Amino acid sequence: MNGNFQRWLLVFVASAVTALVAWKWIPGTELDRAWFATVASSGANGPLFISGEGSRTDAWKLRTFSANRKPHKQQAPVIVSLADDLEGFFQSTPPAPIDLAVILTNFQRLGAKKAATAAMFAWEKPDPIGLAAFEKSLAGFESLVMAAPLSRGVVPTVIPPSFRRCSLPVTKIHGDASVLPVVNRLPIPGIILGGETTITGFSSLEAEAPSDLAPLVARWEDRVVFSFSLLTVLQRLDLPLDDVEVRLGEYMKLGPAGPLVPIDAFGRLAMPLKNVPAYAEISAEALIDGGDDLFPKEAPEPVILRDDQSSAEFATRAFSKSLAAVIAAIASNGGLSEAKEFPRLAEGGELAIFSALVLALAFLGIAADFVKYLGMLVLAVLAVAAQWIAAGSGSLWLPGLPIVAAILAAAGSGLLIRGLTRKRPSEILAPVEMLPVREVPIPQDPEPLPKVRKPRAPRAKMEPGEPAPAKKAARKTPAKKAASPRKKAED
Repeated sequence: MNGNFQRWLLVFVASAVTALVAWKWIPGTELDRAWFATVASSGANGPLFISGEGSRTDAWKLRTFSANRKPHKQQAPVIVSLADDLEGFFQSTPPAPIDLAVILTNFQRLGAKKAATAAMFAWEKPDPIGLAAFEKSLAGFESLVMAAPLSRGVVPTVIPPSFRRCSLPVTKIHGDASVLPVVNRLPIPGIILGGETTITGFSSLEAEAPSDLAPLVARWEDRVVFSFSLLTVLQRLDLPLDDVEVRLGEYMKLGPAGPLVPIDAFGRLAMPLKNVPAYAEISAEALIDGGDDLFPKEAPEPVILRDDQSSAEFATRAFSKSLAAVIAAIASNGGLSEAKEFPRLAEGGELAIFSALVLALAFLGIAADFVKYLGMLVLAVLAVAAQWIAAGSGSLWLPGLPIVAAILAAAGSGLLIRGLTRKRPSEILAPVEMLPVREVPIPQDPEPLPKVRKPRAPRAKMEPGEPAPAKKAARKTPAKKAASPRKKAED
């Protein structure tokens, strides 16, 4: 009985400690994420976009592609179109720095505190006064995002401060960052990137082949830089870049409750763009004498200045054409199904499951080996099956991995007990204790044993008148014949 209680106690402690440690450590880890992806893939088709941490406050969430879902027009930005100045409103064509200063000053007059400029600004010999006015207008916004193309050259340059301020270390990216597009310079010399509070995203990647998938991420040395479209959505949501979670080949999550953007392994938007118009499109000329209600009050920020000039380069025109659709797709989770959440049980419910499991394992620990290991195998199969059924039919996430870990710990402790209690061959056949050998000294010259005379048989007592027994006649030995003198002589 004492031996059974020790086995029961050892299995109980081993499985209980393992269950508690796994219960606290496994949820939210990459192991738990991979297990959730395996379970979820059995009931969903196509690519899976998994978010959440697997905790009670932030449960696992699952999304898939939805061909019928279109980005909301309400998520598209307000666009100020900088087109060809056919009527001569501005000082020069293309607009000079003073013209851009007037446009951006009217942004602020109409109440735009957040702005973004998708147009690139670079002049060979700008007017100093006009350039100073332009830079002052840039500094008048609470937040400003600017755009610039990036390329890759033989001689790399230092990443500009406005790009570095909105970049992340490569080590914070989940996945193989070596396959991201590589950039190391600005192809437009003298391009203006704003002041100390301005952040810049790339408009296009000149070293990459044209694609229908919009690039969102690129690598500059040991940093990761982002597209202009993505930064404008972060600006709209007031999200810091440190809250962005990038998983190459899966998704990009903009903050704890932000949009989930599907991306491929190369950092491109992994969904076809839908034709989404701007929330409102206003010409740059209309800002000069426009009323205070020119910008819709309910429109999302920021207001974006877009370059629609016919003299712009092909990459700039393509970027301007898809700008509203890309921003709407990023901000509205366009193309993805609604998030399906997989909450966990209450803490008391999970502890009750572990308590019943540990007691069952402890009683199996004192059973025969066949019954013990068969029972543990049945419990493991039931745990995995319950995980699949609860996730598929009830959208519930059970602690399957901690349960399996507790079962493995119980099986391991059973093998340990078996190894400790098994008798070794040396214990079964104990050696016989040999008596010490006593040495007997051997004399060098042993004395001869004395001769012992054989005792004679006693004479038989004769009765009176009895005749004496006859004596046996002695046997005569024939005497040897002496050799004759002649024979001696012959010899």
